[in-house]
Amino acid sequence: MMRFDPFREIEELTQRMDRAFGQPAAPARFAPPVDVHEDEHGLELTLDLPGIAPDQVQIEAENQTLTVQATRAYDRREGRTAHRVERAHGTLARTFSVPAKYDLTKVEADLQHGTLTIKVPRSEAAQKRTITVRTNNVLDTETASA
Repeated sequence: MMRFDPFREIEELTQRMDRAFGQPAAPARFAPPVDVHEDEHGLELTLDLPGIAPDQVQIEAENQTLTVQATRAYDRREGRTAHRVERAHGTLARTFSVPAKYDLTKVEADLQHGTLTIKVPRSEAAQKRTITVRTNNVLDTETASA
């Protein structure tokens, strides 16, 4: 099933108009699809970035905001006519608001086979803890040690 993306349609129309009037096309911006999952350890964001090398990816974490940016160049060659160009190229950018219960100072990122996985752990203050209940009763302490 194909999703309708009105912004992509507008971008393609703009590029066609620029080509028709001989203006150089500005780099396109696109947003890759993302999955966001949460468990007891934290958040995991998974983005599809096929054809992008790890050194082309920039991830910034600041003020409870996580930003992913990268660039995929269009392979334009002389003597070759493009009949259809559907794969997104240009600059990608995604920004995510991250709740304060996650620690943006400990973000980890891994890019394998065109899939970027970003892990954002829960902050120490937000971790689940087991609290030991103490008593001031001397009898309970002696019974527990016997």
